Amino acid sequence: MEELALLAFALLLGLRHALDPDHVVAVSTLVAEERRLWPAAWLGVIWGMGHLLSIAVVGLALFWFRLPLPPRFEEGIEAAIGMLLVGLGMATLWRAVRDRVRFTIHAHNGVIHGHFHRPGHRHPTVNMARRQWITFGIGLLHGLGGSGAVAVLALQMSPTLGVAMLWLLLFGLGSVFGMVFLTLLVAVPTLVATSRRIAVHVGIRIAAGLASLLFGCYMVGSLFFERMA
Repeated sequence: MEELALLAFALLLGLRHALDPDHVVAVSTLVAEERRLWPAAWLGVIWGMGHLLSIAVVGLALFWFRLPLPPRFEEGIEAAIGMLLVGLGMATLWRAVRDRVRFTIHAHNGVIHGHFHRPGHRHPTVNMARRQWITFGIGLLHGLGGSGAVAVLALQMSPTLGVAMLWLLLFGLGSVFGMVFLTLLVAVPTLVATSRRIAVHVGIRIAAGLASLLFGCYMVGSLFFERMA
C-alpha cells in the first residue's frame, strides 16, 4: 500500500511540476515563437524528456549511493533558472524586433540612402531543430528546480531500485502530460489570434519575452535579497 501511494504521488508530482510558475513563463515564451500547433505540442514532450533525464541522473545517483541532497542545491538551480529566463526573454525580444523592423540601404538616381521598414511576413528565425535542442536543455535545468527537488527527495524514499525506476517513469509521464497540456493551453488561443493578424503574433512574442525577462529578474533578485537578509 505504501508503495502504491508513493507511485501515485510520483504521477501527481510530475503533473504538478509541469505547472511551476517558471515553467509556465518559459514554455509561453518558447511557444510564442512557434506558429504551428503540433510542433508546439512536441516541444512539451521534449521538455518533459529533459525533466525526466535530469531527475533520473541526480535522483538515481543519490539513491544508489544513499547520499543526501546537497545543501543549497535548490537555491543554486533556481538562480540558474532565473538567469536562463533572463537570457531567453532577451533573445526573444531581440528576434521579435529584428524580424519585425529591418534596416535596408537603397540607391535611387545615384543617391544611396537607408531606412527602416517592416517586412510583410516573416516566420521566427529559430528553426525547429534548434528550438528542440534549446527546449531539451531548458527541460534538463528546470527538472531540478522548484518541485523537482521534492521529486529527488521522494525518489530517495523508494524502498528498492525497481520501485525507484517505476517512480521515475511515472514522474516522467506526469511531467510530459502536464507539459503537453500546458503547451496546448498556451498555443491554441495564441495561434487562433495570430492567424488573423501578423502584428498580433509580434505583440505576443514581445509580451512573452518581457514576461520571461521580468520573471527571471524577479527570481534572481529574490534569491539575492534572501542571501543578504
